[in-house]
Amino acid sequence: MLEASLMGFLLFLLLMIDRLHHYIRELRSLRKTMEDVKKHNRGFEDGKNGSADEAKAYGEEISTLKTKIMKLESECKTKRKEVKASEANAVALKSQSEGLHVEYDRLLVENQNLRNQLQSIDQSLSHSDIKKNT
Repeated sequence: MLEASLMGFLLFLLLMIDRLHHYIRELRSLRKTMEDVKKHNRGFEDGKNGSADEAKAYGEEISTLKTKIMKLESECKTKRKEVKASEANAVALKSQSEGLHVEYDRLLVENQNLRNQLQSIDQSLSHSDIKKNT
């Protein structure tokens, strides 16, 4: 009977050791999983902080670009005004040039008329000199 009791006790201890071994393995697995989750969480928080830093950097870049856009729009407005003034100046110069061209043509015609008159006067004077000499 003592042997049966010892055998029963040994079986009980064996069962307890097996269960204990199973629980220790499960505990090790859970600890490893927990460490992985903690690492992942730290990485996520670092990423979140990094994302906050990135967002701040992007915000600064956006404000810089907005300032640059406003400056370029102002320059564009100034250039448009300069272009309009230059176009008006070009129209005025074109009109003045056309007026000068008309005046030049008139002066050429008048010059030709005066040359013709001078030539006819010269011819009439030379005819009268010839008549006087004869």
